[in-house]
Amino acid sequence: MPTELRGTALNLPVVRTGLIPAAQYIRMSTEHQRYSLDNQSAGIAAYAKSRGYQIVETYKDAGRSGLTLRGRAALKQLLSDVMGGKAPYTVVLVLDISRWGRFQDVDQSAHYEFLCREAGVSVAYCAEAFENDGSATSAIVKQIKRVMAAEYSRELSRKVSRAHRQLARLGFRQGGDAPYGTRRQLIDEGGTRRMILEPGERKAIITDRVILTHGPKEETDLVRRIFRMFVDQKMRLAEIEKALASEGRTSTRGGDWSLGTIRNLLENEIYIGRYVFGRQLNNLGRPFKTLPETWTRTEMMEPIIPVKLFKAAARRLKEITRVRLSDHDLHERLTRLYLEHGRLTYSLVHDCPYLPLPQAVRKRYGSLYAAYLSVGYEMPTRWKLNADGKPYTDEDLLNELRRIHAEHGRLTTAIINKDLHSPTARYFIRRFGGLTNACQLAGFGEVNLTSRGAASLRNQHERHERAVRKAAIRFNEDGSRITDEQLLDHLRRLMDLHGHLSIGIIDADPTIPTSQFFRRRLGGLKAAYAQVGYHSDQGAIVTAALKRLTSSSSTPALN
Repeated sequence: MPTELRGTALNLPVVRTGLIPAAQYIRMSTEHQRYSLDNQSAGIAAYAKSRGYQIVETYKDAGRSGLTLRGRAALKQLLSDVMGGKAPYTVVLVLDISRWGRFQDVDQSAHYEFLCREAGVSVAYCAEAFENDGSATSAIVKQIKRVMAAEYSRELSRKVSRAHRQLARLGFRQGGDAPYGTRRQLIDEGGTRRMILEPGERKAIITDRVILTHGPKEETDLVRRIFRMFVDQKMRLAEIEKALASEGRTSTRGGDWSLGTIRNLLENEIYIGRYVFGRQLNNLGRPFKTLPETWTRTEMMEPIIPVKLFKAAARRLKEITRVRLSDHDLHERLTRLYLEHGRLTYSLVHDCPYLPLPQAVRKRYGSLYAAYLSVGYEMPTRWKLNADGKPYTDEDLLNELRRIHAEHGRLTTAIINKDLHSPTARYFIRRFGGLTNACQLAGFGEVNLTSRGAASLRNQHERHERAVRKAAIRFNEDGSRITDEQLLDHLRRLMDLHGHLSIGIIDADPTIPTSQFFRRRLGGLKAAYAQVGYHSDQGAIVTAALKRLTSSSSTPALN
């Protein structure tokens, strides 16, 4: 009988005299597999007895697909033991080629067998009609069998996919947990509704099917409330999440509500009674998203919310969702900005109306410097290298500060930035955590870095006080919450008054919330500006402001 002893240096299996120690590898994908684990073990045991092998090790992957190595812990352990020299056997017995794996790349299957053979452990296929002896015949037959095993999986995947789509068209749910506010219900082949399935339960009769039906009233009421909060009350997803968390509400299977779960709920057509299948397919172990025109839609249950409310939520989701530019489009827009200005900087990217924020550009490329290089712009050398063309060391930077201080008798941010032979002040700040720290390391002690130091601190204090004061201006006089439309009216008023919009203009107005509040509520200041019809660059802002001043000064006074 096969044993499952682990072979180690301290506990080697006892091998009867004259028998060759061997390991067996057995695998099945599902409980409906043609060859169960017991059947495989029996077939391998018969082969071992006829060939003089004693099975001293068993590697078992139960309920694991043979398409990839991912998830097959036993096969990974087998390869690790063999390649690590820990294997107390000289041969691995496998029932047939398909049990070793149905790898879509047949070279992968051959590669794992080659690794075993190189470590001195051969692989024998017990139920195959050929000897795995390294001959040309066995090599040809093995390759054909591997191709057949891979093709079997491909064909089976296509058949299963077609069957799932057909059943979805008939109104039956195809796997997965029930969305919040719904439950899975069994229906027999005659159309009679039966029991409600609890989470984790599966149907026991092959002719039964699964549909979705309304869940508990408490859950369906919360679904309606979430839609009303989003559509009627104009609450942001983060505000809904916070409200549900404060009430101790939990989502499916007791998890916390998050931005993703709320968005998924608002997008799920099941709440208007429509089941959608095929958004994502997982053929051959490779999940991929599909085009909307290929999805299968069918009416499955009574709606929980009105269709009109669902469409209103879809429109608002589209309005607040930022459009993700493709890599090609982002590259073209960066190139356009470079050609317009002949250079690229953080400020230019930040103020550009047709580019995302610098943080988004940095995330896409890894850094702004990499983004600039992609369009052919290389930042000035003084920002990167010293006079010898090598990266600045800390001592190099401190010497630069000593030189600038000796030439000017003082140090300020402006003086450092104007010096063409040293990095910018921001470079020193990033390296040393602040210019004050850099000056102290350079041996200057307490240095007044700017003549405007006191004024700068005073401005910071004033900005803080203004932010605290404006934080309270988020409600109307009657105590109701400021709506998005009221915020847009404030922007229109400021644009009529100043001729343009900016963070400074918004923050300087004591009667409205801060620019940060506008940014959070309206999806960014650029998006907010666009909603009131304001698209401009810095040059147009100055031109518009001068034009406004000229027109106002030339207007005759009224008697």
